[in-house]
Amino acid sequence: MHFNTKKCFSMRITHSRNPKLFNYTLDKDILESTASHTYLGDDISNNLTWNRHINHITSSANRSLAFIRRNLYSCPRSVKANAYLTLVRTLLEYSSSVWDPYTVSLSNKVEQIQRRAARFVCNDYSPHSSMTEILKDLGWDSLNVRRTVNRLAIFHKARLGFLALPMNNLQPVRRPSRHHHSNSFLHIPTNKDCYKYSFFPRTVRDWNLLPQNITDLEDPKQFKSAALRILRRDD
Repeated sequence: MHFNTKKCFSMRITHSRNPKLFNYTLDKDILESTASHTYLGDDISNNLTWNRHINHITSSANRSLAFIRRNLYSCPRSVKANAYLTLVRTLLEYSSSVWDPYTVSLSNKVEQIQRRAARFVCNDYSPHSSMTEILKDLGWDSLNVRRTVNRLAIFHKARLGFLALPMNNLQPVRRPSRHHHSNSFLHIPTNKDCYKYSFFPRTVRDWNLLPQNITDLEDPKQFKSAALRILRRDD
């Protein structure tokens, strides 16, 4: 339920094919139903998908990138790069551990903005140029890798008690094997994609793929650097 000085709304979240509909009231006034609402900068939809939010942030990031390209086209490469990292990439990574896309189409939609920015920074629009080499030259990791590392870093901090996340609900693997180390957790059973690709089920799978010597690290900075090296190698 959302309140503001002008109007109040209600939002129903359900995956039922035949949902039971109710009219919610406030001071005897029936609240208008809405399919989505922005909360703490994230667009939450009633079907728990992030399509609307990703469309919103990519549109905003594209406008910011266009502004940079119009006004900084003759600036040095370092100025262009810093402008992108400060004004555009921050938009594409805000709370990304929550909405991290799992479909190829949405992931590419976010990634394409960085690719356009990389061509602008390097002033290289040749169709024969390798985007992989351009990004490598800039020292930019893919946004997908950065999102995964950030999720793992949050999980790592929560596991050590540095963040107040409900880790008690996770079950550790009782018998390590060649597929699981002693720091692994049992996979969380899921039926719906909205839960399967949410933070905990998805990050547990990524965590279990890390070598044990990395999950043993207690320093958050060392862990993040080590996880990044592993994901760069696999990217």
